[in-house]
Amino acid sequence: MQLKYAFSFAAVAAFLAACDSTVTNINDDAKAEGTITIKVVDNHSGAALSGVTVYSVVDDKAVIADSLGLSVWKNQTLGDHSYQISKDGYATVHALVNLAEQGQGDVPRVGDVIQTVPMYKAGVKAKGIVLFTDDKGKTNGASGVTVYANLPKEFVPCELTTKTSENGEYSFDKLPEGVEVQISVGQEQIKSKTYAGSDIRLVGGASMRAGDVINVASISLVKSSAQIVKIDDNTNSVDVGSDLTFTFAAELDADSVNTSHWSVTKGGTNVLISTSLSKDKRTVTVSPYTGKWTKDASYAVRATVYSVDGAYAPVNATFVVGGGSSSAGKPENVKGLMIAQDPDYTYYARLSWDESDDATRYNIYSKTNLDNDFAYLTYTSSTYYRVDLDNYGSKVKTLYFIVLPVNSDGVEADIEGAKTVKYTIESDIEPEEEFEDDL
Repeated sequence: MQLKYAFSFAAVAAFLAACDSTVTNINDDAKAEGTITIKVVDNHSGAALSGVTVYSVVDDKAVIADSLGLSVWKNQTLGDHSYQISKDGYATVHALVNLAEQGQGDVPRVGDVIQTVPMYKAGVKAKGIVLFTDDKGKTNGASGVTVYANLPKEFVPCELTTKTSENGEYSFDKLPEGVEVQISVGQEQIKSKTYAGSDIRLVGGASMRAGDVINVASISLVKSSAQIVKIDDNTNSVDVGSDLTFTFAAELDADSVNTSHWSVTKGGTNVLISTSLSKDKRTVTVSPYTGKWTKDASYAVRATVYSVDGAYAPVNATFVVGGGSSSAGKPENVKGLMIAQDPDYTYYARLSWDESDDATRYNIYSKTNLDNDFAYLTYTSSTYYRVDLDNYGSKVKTLYFIVLPVNSDGVEADIEGAKTVKYTIESDIEPEEEFEDDL
């Protein structure tokens, strides 16, 4: 009986084993690792390159390729394998090889990979000059400016840098042959002013060979302006004998405290004031010339401040002496703001809006696709403004406008809720009207 039961249990076990979906690998060719072979050739001739150093980032190991340009890497696991390949006289390149599983079910099968990697002789020379225009309108060579040469991403490094000489000249002497390189200049400080490169020069290409010299077209730097941001003021706490202060994130030019750029009015009448700039050149102090403000009176402030790099920004504020800032007296934002091609004048756009009952004039702010910030443009007492499109260069493709009404006390409407309109300049065809949502 015991043998009978033992036989029965053995039969059941054999049956269950036959129904198991697990596959046991008995194929000698099946494997979980593969072999990677790197074959290095000259990009131009296609000939194998010997004596090349191939460094495996994964294995942290370097080998020298044989006379056929081959380096063999056995027992490589699944996934990406990164190699850095270098040789004297050639630009260093990077190669990425992926070992993918090719088996089915639970049978691992990793295929071997042979990857050909081209290398490019170094020795193409590119030289040029970087220029800038100073505040007097004179064009000069930009000294000590960093120039960038950006190569395709397979090169190591893919970005090269050099500095300009005293007269603005520079050169890259070991660029790889047969590839296109981008030459550019970033943002630079010259005599406390901010400049940025306006052009990217493409040089090189398939026809260029080591030993060739490329004369790069000059790169001109364009003065740019950092954003002037007001970070604090004391309009909520002005007392009879206290000064009015405005603090900005950017360093201001001394012209920012010229009293011709500041206007303080009470009941529509100008008040005589004096202004000063703090030692750190970031805070403007406004004082009543008599030394005292009128208690409980409401004042309106309008000014323009300038940064040391040439940017400018408007200042608009109100305050009540002993009672904080005043918002009740601010006009509402304009309605019906729109922009379209001017029907009466070619190459003009017409900005228009509905009349505001409490506005005596309208301040217009604008920016282009090349600017980061809106800047004060002009003002008008009318309800339209004609924009001369010829005033903008070929790189300006889009214009943006904001119109803020100003009441008889010189108080400007809040920017919050103001509408922005957008106008696209199209070459050779009539511009079209476009709109943006409210801020």
